[in-house]
Amino acid sequence: MWISTVLSFVLSACSFPFIITLCKRWQIYDPISARKIHSGNIPRLGGIGIVAAYYISLYIYTLVLKCLLLPLILPLFIAGLIVFTFGSLDDLYTMPPVYKLIGQIVAACIVIYGGFEYRQIFGLSLPSWISIPFTIFWLIGMVNAYNLIDGLDGLCGGLSFLTILTLFILFHNTNPITEIFLLVAASLFGFLLFNEPPAKIFMGDGGSQFLGFIIATAPLCFTSEKLEFNKLLIMLVLTSIPMLDTIAAVWRRVREHRPIMSPDRSHIHHKMLNIGFTAKQAMIALVGIQAILCSAVCFTIYLNRTQSTILLSIVYMFMIFFFSMIHFINRTVNAKISKIKSA
Repeated sequence: MWISTVLSFVLSACSFPFIITLCKRWQIYDPISARKIHSGNIPRLGGIGIVAAYYISLYIYTLVLKCLLLPLILPLFIAGLIVFTFGSLDDLYTMPPVYKLIGQIVAACIVIYGGFEYRQIFGLSLPSWISIPFTIFWLIGMVNAYNLIDGLDGLCGGLSFLTILTLFILFHNTNPITEIFLLVAASLFGFLLFNEPPAKIFMGDGGSQFLGFIIATAPLCFTSEKLEFNKLLIMLVLTSIPMLDTIAAVWRRVREHRPIMSPDRSHIHHKMLNIGFTAKQAMIALVGIQAILCSAVCFTIYLNRTQSTILLSIVYMFMIFFFSMIHFINRTVNAKISKIKSA
């Protein structure tokens, strides 16, 4: 595992100079628009380096284990590749959102067919007519949440890296499948060397959607009885930044009678920029909060079930308060700006 982890990092870190060169030669850049924060031509196919390094190191790891792990992870392997492919095609050709949604639904169905789904929540067993649609909704929601949060240099990568590393710490003793998260974290760390502000390359939709998919599959694997009870609450805390941002985005677009998939400049990082944060400060603040969330989740390992539930609930309520606070401060700032302009 550790040799494969080092290999994943090395392959990832060494691939990006070549990917950057190819993107510049073929003019594959992230488009500049009013809702984008960056300026200049930035290559957008970083997801290729992340995913390629991960799959190569994973293949070598399964060979060492004489493919004992391969039959178990094959559905995740195929589904992840589908999500990444549709996301990367969108990076290259800007496909209609419905095409990506179809790819995500197909990937979710493959995951469920492979035996991965939410079978219980807070100790309550779910019948298949609930667990299957809930699992599909969960996977699609996470894939798109991490895609939407990818708006600042180092933000999506930093959030994902800490989350994936925490999931490995939590689950690696309960299910051998979750050991593959360490390989993803190593590959992602290689990418972050080139994505820290100012970014030399972006991961693109292919990379962000793949990371969302990997994170979403973690709770679908069996864990210990202690972790199983609070598994959903653990995931809600770990993914609270992209999840709450996505919920706010959907509500905002429904309220304004706009298509749910329409872009805007009102995500959490946009609001932080509007109230006075620099792009780097906003990224550091959000990744710092994510580090606190991950630490709190890891601390629950040493608590009993009731204590864990209370702590996780308090932390999640804090995140709701944080998002509400940023929202109202931003609204106050906008009101003052409008008043000054009207005057």
